[in-house]
Amino acid sequence: MSKLQRERARLMRSLFVGLLLFASYSLALAQSVPLPRSKPQPLRADEQSSAQVLPLHDAQLWPSDCAVRLMSIARFTQQPTLNGPNQCGAGDLVRLDGIMMPNSGLMTVSPPPMLRCTMAEAVAQWVRNDIGSIINEFEAPPVAITNAGSYECRRRNNDSGAKISEHARGNALDLGQIRLANGTLVELGNRFAFQSIRQRLRDTACRRFTTVLGPGADPFHSNHIHIDLAERARGYRICQWEVGTPDSAAEVPMPRPNPVALKEGKLTTGMSKSRDALAPGRQRKR
Repeated sequence: MSKLQRERARLMRSLFVGLLLFASYSLALAQSVPLPRSKPQPLRADEQSSAQVLPLHDAQLWPSDCAVRLMSIARFTQQPTLNGPNQCGAGDLVRLDGIMMPNSGLMTVSPPPMLRCTMAEAVAQWVRNDIGSIINEFEAPPVAITNAGSYECRRRNNDSGAKISEHARGNALDLGQIRLANGTLVELGNRFAFQSIRQRLRDTACRRFTTVLGPGADPFHSNHIHIDLAERARGYRICQWEVGTPDSAAEVPMPRPNPVALKEGKLTTGMSKSRDALAPGRQRKR
């Protein structure tokens, strides 16, 4: 091979190596540069509804501190955040299915209310620690309590001119009656039954909740009990639940005596002579 041929072969090898190195560098560079993101696909109608109702932060924060505490005393199901309309809505919502009693029994709430977790926790603590011990004087334990109203987007007493109701924030619960294992019903709104028990239930409720309304508060709460955790200035609380008194029966008017008849110039009754009639000076003022 002549000197010229050897020089040409060397040049070709150098050119081949150079092209190989350039191709390798170009490939590495292409891999390191991020590709543009693909255009996001639009959500279907059902996916859009789910995304709007349950924001991402709810999933990240679940379970909340309240939910962790509630797990040990109640059975419940997490509910999506409710946003609106208007001032309605609440986060950290749960459906309260039942409350674990200290005797290992389960007291159901029927139908299960939807409440903010802090309200559900307060209800569960009241039922476990107060209602359970108060009802213990019966031979049968409590097994169910009636839910007469929980979350509902409305104004107070359904009055269009009133303030927004605590029910619209998942912060209130209406209760009807407590059912015992033997079928006995303790109607919380009945002013003439189980008065001493309802008196103690009212006292404990007013210590745990910032609002307690029942019979005697207004016509809207004549047949059930309303409890909530409304926040007010200077910690103001409302406790308006008339349960009656044990001597309510004594306040019922007694039957009137037979009509007074005139006989031989003297006033008499069908039973005996009236002291007031016999001694006019001692007649009572009316």
